[in-house]
Amino acid sequence: MVRKIFGTFAGIVVAMLVVGAMDYVSRMVVPGVASAGDFAEVPTKAKMIMALGWFLATLIGGLLAVRITRWATAGWIVAGLILAACLYNGFTIPGVPLWMQIAGVAAPLLAGLIVRAVSKPA
Repeated sequence: MVRKIFGTFAGIVVAMLVVGAMDYVSRMVVPGVASAGDFAEVPTKAKMIMALGWFLATLIGGLLAVRITRWATAGWIVAGLILAACLYNGFTIPGVPLWMQIAGVAAPLLAGLIVRAVSKPA
């Protein structure tokens, strides 16, 4: 039980670190992101990097969680939390385009399916 809790928590922490790292990358690739007052002003390239970050966060965090816990559900817990964060941000931050809201649902679900497919049954 301790392994499941610790492993799932570790996967969530790593997923959040990946999201933060990809946000940082988007700010380095597109320097105007840091000074944008409204999310609608953020360049599409930066938004695409952020959406890729959601996918990578779920994939990396989910794989780590499953690896540590040896429990396939841990990957879905990570995916669910990333999905919830994307939904919250997508509907509370003004100026988020529809394609990003769709990506915020699709990216964690797709990564969750990949994690499930490559993880060995417990």
